[in-house]
Amino acid sequence: MAKIHPYLTFNNTKEALDYYKAVLGATHISRMPVAAEQAEQFGVPLEKAADLTMHSQFDILGSTIMAADNFMKVDPLVYDAVYILIDLDSEDEKALAEADAFWDKAVESGTVTVNLPFETQFWGGKMGDFTDKYGVRWMLHAQPYSKLP
Repeated sequence: MAKIHPYLTFNNTKEALDYYKAVLGATHISRMPVAAEQAEQFGVPLEKAADLTMHSQFDILGSTIMAADNFMKVDPLVYDAVYILIDLDSEDEKALAEADAFWDKAVESGTVTVNLPFETQFWGGKMGDFTDKYGVRWMLHAQPYSKLP
């Protein structure tokens, strides 16, 4: 079965990984710095290569996100047309508790903008969304999986 993973671009992925660990509780973080051969290929000074990120990945609530530095020199980096949706089973008490803790930690960090509070919605699921300090929009959704078609 194929999987889809969001792949984000940052001007400083190394810093973003620290942010996601501290604010969103990222786990299983791995980071591949730029190697000497790649530094030359990308026109990066060799002394800066170790601080740049060729590829990285981390998990948020069991979902894998991947990221790398902005080697295409896109300016500005804009994420407002795409959301990262983390969906979980609201009938799983552990998963729901983890989602509540995730939400609270993000909001209490003071570094996110809440667009929709994480609360029960008219369709019966619990949903909220926020924008992090990089402009990435995160949606958190909990629904009863036993009622899915």
